[in-house]
Amino acid sequence: MRGCEVLRVEGVTVGYDGRPVLEEVSFSIFGGEQVAVVGPNGAGKSTLFKAIAGLLPLWSGRISVFGCDPHREPVEISYVTQRSEVDLSFPVTVADVVMMGRVGQMGWLRWPSRADRDAVREALAQVGLEGLADRQIGELSGGQQQRVFIARALAQGADLLLMDEPFAGVDATSEQAILDLLGRLREKGLTILLSTHDLNLAADRFDRVLLLNRRLIAQGPPEEVFCPEVLQRAYGGQLAIWEHERGLVMLGDGHCSMGEEGR
Repeated sequence: MRGCEVLRVEGVTVGYDGRPVLEEVSFSIFGGEQVAVVGPNGAGKSTLFKAIAGLLPLWSGRISVFGCDPHREPVEISYVTQRSEVDLSFPVTVADVVMMGRVGQMGWLRWPSRADRDAVREALAQVGLEGLADRQIGELSGGQQQRVFIARALAQGADLLLMDEPFAGVDATSEQAILDLLGRLREKGLTILLSTHDLNLAADRFDRVLLLNRRLIAQGPPEEVFCPEVLQRAYGGQLAIWEHERGLVMLGDGHCSMGEEGR
């Protein structure tokens, strides 16, 4: 798995209501990589994730996951959407939410097997919430809810994990729990594509960065992408950049800073 091409995006253009959001985007992700997608608000990060997951039809181009087209055939992708897109008023327990990740293995209208229940317990343990399995999802804090949705994705058992802004609106405890989880998943060789506004986090924690603003502005190691001239192309006036002896300081969309220790 490591080093093999997991995801290929070729010349993808996609949008809504006749308005393009992404245009001619191309890149590849390889087994075991953890890749951050960054860019200003409205750059198309969430749209890219929905297209990869097969939830949004392509206007042009092609997407391949493990050699299969997610728009034409079932593909094993675990997808963590933004928490704001989830209806939290439905009365289900934490364990019920995580069990939803097992539907692909169980099939609809079938009782969970012991293996399914074990997968749910293991997924909750990975995000540090095994003690909250019987709580109602709506009773949890925002950060705990985000960790539950990550556990649901882990329970699915796919080798490609898409995480759309998993750090948005979470508390410090949940942020650290998610960061610790990313470290463990790196050791296991899981391939991860994660969007974030935090440039410092992207620089410090990820192998490669994709910089988006409707088009793919740049891709590569953080030290190559996070330079003033490239960032200015993506953020324009939304990002102020200063250079000093410790590296870059960047303030604007996401209010991020980065020195040498973050590179």
